[in-house]
Amino acid sequence: MPTITIPDKDIQFFFTDTGAPANAANYTTLILVHGHTYHGNVFQRLLPLAPARSLRIICINRREYPGSTPHTAEELRVYASGSDQERIALLNEAGVDYALAVDGIVRECSLPSTGSVALVGWSLGNTFTIAAMASITSLPAATRERLQSFVKTIIIWDPPSMALGIASPPKGYLPLYDLDLPPAARGPAFGKYVESYFVHGNLSTRDPEQLNYRDTDPSKKATFEDMPLDELLTLVDFNVGDKCDTILTQPPFAHAVAALVHKALFDPAVRAMWKDTKVTSMFGTANAWPVYIALWNIQERVEAMKGHSPFTFRSIEGANHFPMWEDPGLTLDELIACTKA
Repeated sequence: MPTITIPDKDIQFFFTDTGAPANAANYTTLILVHGHTYHGNVFQRLLPLAPARSLRIICINRREYPGSTPHTAEELRVYASGSDQERIALLNEAGVDYALAVDGIVRECSLPSTGSVALVGWSLGNTFTIAAMASITSLPAATRERLQSFVKTIIIWDPPSMALGIASPPKGYLPLYDLDLPPAARGPAFGKYVESYFVHGNLSTRDPEQLNYRDTDPSKKATFEDMPLDELLTLVDFNVGDKCDTILTQPPFAHAVAALVHKALFDPAVRAMWKDTKVTSMFGTANAWPVYIALWNIQERVEAMKGHSPFTFRSIEGANHFPMWEDPGLTLDELIACTKA
């Protein structure tokens, strides 16, 4: 079982790896970090398509997910009831761990110095890849230099607003917090909600009134609606949310997460250390509303920098939150395009 161990810590991250593509010395490696509930197996349909595109794909399972080290009791206490400063420290330490994991993968998998690495966060995974970005000032010099040399692109893919510490609009609705639903029904309803398609108004206006908050597109099935439970259980771990992932997306954590995002994406000292690394925000146009609240927030902040930013934005027309499952070929081509933008 392939794992990477964080130096001087009792922490391992499980990962899957398609291996180096044949006859391609200068290939691109996509290192993917999953979101809430759905672990690295959610990317499995991308893996068989990598060799024909001269790609290598590595999928990391976050802590608490299969094969990776669970959180300590003290870390879970901070998630549940820690102070603001404790939560900031927890996220900062997580960022260092993920940066060290990427560095370990670069070395142990012998990624080519003449190729490139794209670090990709999907959904809640963006909180952790952004934490890794922010950690650049805290890393050992050798690690920092390798990441600066190898990581040419960072892709922020479909982050919901709460994964970036952004407040929800007044009309914001999520089944997970719907008190009209029985508690046992909220999780399954939320799963179907995020797997669905949504038809919104004019998204170019960045007007929250143009968002469809509740009604899924009746003409399209949710991604995993017809999947047998035993197959679905190979993609998910329903036990993690209550331990750490869900609280990370709630108001008590918002300040800590927002501070992390600001440091990673907009602090001049951190950005200077990533000066040769592009940052691309990739999103599907049929996502649930939190993705657009996050997108618009980033767009507005980038525009306020008046051109002093390496950000680009790329949309996947008609894609919901799971294009890697619905149309893996298109998704992989879009990820490749992000590395070339």
